[in-house]
Amino acid sequence: MAIMLMNSSTLVAQSAYSNYGYSVQKNTASITFKNSSDYTMTLRIVYSLGGLYTIVSLPAHSSRTVSFSKSGTFKLKIKATRYEQSSYHDGGKFSVTCNDTEWTEGEMTFQMSSYGSGLGPSISAKEFENDR
Repeated sequence: MAIMLMNSSTLVAQSAYSNYGYSVQKNTASITFKNSSDYTMTLRIVYSLGGLYTIVSLPAHSSRTVSFSKSGTFKLKIKATRYEQSSYHDGGKFSVTCNDTEWTEGEMTFQMSSYGSGLGPSISAKEFENDR
């Protein structure tokens, strides 16, 4: 049985200005991670230069929002588990903007299916646990 990992994302930079052209408030970036599958997903969000930012647990058909207080580029590592069997995937990189005038708001949706021609980039369990 082949399993296909599908990841769709939407990230948008927002901005806030008053009538006088300066920032109205300090904002935080946020991304909502959505699991649209019957699998439990564990997401490791790692700084692009190394170091763990956070771990997000997504039970089947759930979502969680992660906040970011500053701009940066991050790597996403994904563990998909069902019936005590796990697969590990490189979710790629994403960037967020977070400053006085612009901030990212977006969502990423994950879905595992039992059909398809492949998984996309697979990684080992050891690579998943590595914070680089």
